[in-house]
This record gives sequence, C-alpha cells and structure tokens, in this order.
Amino acid sequence: MTSTRLWELSEEIQQLENAIALIADDKTLTEEDREIKLQETFNQWLSKGESFKVKAEQVARYIRHQEAIAEARKIEARRIRELASQAENGAARLRKYLIDQMIRSNVQKIDGVSTKIGLRKKQQEVLLNVSPEKLPAEYVKVTYQPDLTKIRKLLKADAQGAIAWASLSESHQYSVTIR
Repeated sequence: MTSTRLWELSEEIQQLENAIALIADDKTLTEEDREIKLQETFNQWLSKGESFKVKAEQVARYIRHQEAIAEARKIEARRIRELASQAENGAARLRKYLIDQMIRSNVQKIDGVSTKIGLRKKQQEVLLNVSPEKLPAEYVKVTYQPDLTKIRKLLKADAQGAIAWASLSESHQYSVTIR
C-alpha cells in the first residue's frame, strides 16, 4: 500500500468538496433531491481508489480540519461582535448625551448640512405595581411549551405504549467521534 502524499490528499478532498459544493449550490434541486445526490456523490467517491478505511481516515482528518476552521471563525466572529458592541455602546452614550443637551438647550430640531436631527418624546413606559401573576387574565399572554425531556423519559418508562398523545420516532440518528 502506498502512502498518500499531502498534496494528493488535498486534491482528492478538494475534488470531493467541489462536487459537494456544486450540488449544494444547485437551486433547481429540492432539499430531498439534494440530499440524495450528496449521498450518491459521497458513496461514489468512497468506492473509487483506495480502501474504505483509508478514505474514511482522510475524511476524518478533513472533518477535524474543517472543525478547526469553524472554531477559529467563531472566535473571530466573537471578537468582531465585541467590537460591534463597543461601537454600539459608544454610539448609544453619544446619542444620550445629544438628547440631554438638546433638552437642556430647548432645541427640538436641527437642520444641518449633512444630517437632520429631531427630538421627539417616546411613548410612556408601563410600570407594573403587582407581579404578572396577579394581573387580570385579559392582560396576560400565556404560552405553552412541551417539556420534551420529561416526555421522552415517560415514553421510555411506558412499556405497554399506553400514552396516546406522544410517541418516540422510529428513526435513529448517529454521531461519529473523531480523535
């Protein structure tokens, strides 16, 4: 068995990635058709050339590489979000300062060369003097959300299948561990 060189591995994976990208970008396909074509492409790639184990190892290395890229991008996105937040906070402070100064100066409107500034009153804020539970029913929004974890435990404990209002799906999902 010959060992795969780095540039060969990159070329093989690049070919697979290009084929997947073409299918993923095809707007004429439905989601179901796209998934079928992606699966066929991957299966076809796995069946050509080297053994399944070698190809699976190549894919696993590539997955780790992609996950590292994703993590680096998440860190960069977090950094950029923090910078955006700092800029927003600075703008909010300046906006508040401008409002305070316009009120103090009794100026409602400024028609500048590049900007127009107008001061207007906001709607008054509602302050509750009681807890939301003590409000009359017509002034409260109620939402219901199922506790899926609790329902799953109940269904697993129910050996006779006596629960008619819920069931567990027949399909199983898997995950893969790459170390």
